[in-house]
Amino acid sequence: MRTRIGLFVLFQALYALTSSGNAFRIPDEFELYFQTEHLIDAGDISVPQALAIQQPVIVDGKVVGTQSILFGKIGQDGKPYAPYGPLAAFLAVPHHLLGRSLASLFGIPRVPQNQGLAWVIFVGGITMLSTATAAALTVAGFHRAAIALGTLPGPALWLSLLLGGATVLWPYGTSFFTEAWQAAAFIWAAALLIEARGIEKPTVRIAVAGVLIALAGLTKVTSLVFAPAFVLAVLADHTIAMNRRVQAASVLIGGIALATAVHLGWNLHRFGSAFDFGYDWAETIPVLPPQTFSLAELPRGLVVLLFSPGKSIFLWAPLTVLALINAGRSWKRDPALMVGLASALGVGLLFYGGYLFVEGGYAHGPRHLVPIIPLVILAAAGPDASRWSRPVLLTCGAVGLVMALFATGVSFLEDQALRRDAKGQAVPGYYEIVDPSPGRPNNRYRLGYVPFVTALSTPGWMQSPALGQGPDYFFLHLKQARRQLPDGQAIPASVTWIWPAFWLIVMAAAAIDLANRREKYTRAPA
Repeated sequence: MRTRIGLFVLFQALYALTSSGNAFRIPDEFELYFQTEHLIDAGDISVPQALAIQQPVIVDGKVVGTQSILFGKIGQDGKPYAPYGPLAAFLAVPHHLLGRSLASLFGIPRVPQNQGLAWVIFVGGITMLSTATAAALTVAGFHRAAIALGTLPGPALWLSLLLGGATVLWPYGTSFFTEAWQAAAFIWAAALLIEARGIEKPTVRIAVAGVLIALAGLTKVTSLVFAPAFVLAVLADHTIAMNRRVQAASVLIGGIALATAVHLGWNLHRFGSAFDFGYDWAETIPVLPPQTFSLAELPRGLVVLLFSPGKSIFLWAPLTVLALINAGRSWKRDPALMVGLASALGVGLLFYGGYLFVEGGYAHGPRHLVPIIPLVILAAAGPDASRWSRPVLLTCGAVGLVMALFATGVSFLEDQALRRDAKGQAVPGYYEIVDPSPGRPNNRYRLGYVPFVTALSTPGWMQSPALGQGPDYFFLHLKQARRQLPDGQAIPASVTWIWPAFWLIVMAAAAIDLANRREKYTRAPA
């Protein structure tokens, strides 16, 4: 238990220290912040703030008008809604309230947005720590699952450290996407189900696992594509009596059904249609309705998710290579576990390989697969995890660490945003413009995209020329805000150094605590 607490504190501090703090890049982030803010201000998760902000409409390089930044739809009640799971905003509430409290403590006033943005920038950055907490919980949950599988304490610790510090989980603990919460829910559900196999009365663990799967689905509806893998794993476990397997599977199916019913009911309440999730694809899909899945696009999508430098699961989570190598041994030892892991990964690759946006929009790494990466890495754990030599682990760590460090330092939007030349023509970068088949988007992820190059090669990038640009760290953006916002001086200068200093101290304390207990949990790889 103490090791898991130490891991949680260590990675909570690391992710907070390196958090972007910039919740205002793309709708997936700023509309989630708007939902959270409006939930506290008005008691619902509509996003009227998005209607109040206008952006220019550019045609052939010329500004022809303005439109709101709303990505979503107007509901039956006349309120604007974002197309995201209803639970996501609630998960961010504790950190948002913390942000408001700290703003009050530091004397940062909340003023109308046409008079200043210091409060919003500061509170938004603290609200983003929600995903740092989720990612840290994911590392702790992975450690618990690894120990439950019979992994020795030393290898379990090594794998947990590498999951948290050398995979794409780190960048998702520093942005405001919900994938870290989905990953946390899934890995903790897996840990509880694995533990339930070895106890006489597993009812509570199975029930909690069902709730966690439902929570993942309520955070983002597409995460439910992974949920049946848990049911298959339970049913495939022949070490448990059939009646217990059926009971456990029924609980998990109940969680999936609950999440599905809530989503459909929420859609019906908002838009009058159970299957209208609120997405407005008009800007990128010329011929509607959208063709959510395309079998013809699947081969290319698999190349994107497996082999492209910007999205390869093997490059962004090198421990998955070890999981693949160890799959045979894991199958012989625990076929039920491997049924679940293989199902989750297989369904993820097949579904998202042919999905509208295989790359996950503007984002670092294989965004859609982030929720199951900790699950997949469990195949590298177990009693034989001590087989991994020091050079193998160091290699995985080095590759993953390099990718994660660059990803936390370089804003995905600054590196990937669609660029146009002087004539207004799109310049191939992260996306390429194509003539799509009906129902498919006209901007397609470019296989040749190499992450970080565009941003790092931009003249003056390190000097942070504008708010939210340059090295993507919250405390640096606060310095920009102090210099560039009309009310920026309301943010105390001390905050810009207290923030990194505090988290560095917490990291050091957690690391020392883990090191001082090394005789209990370390067994260095040979």
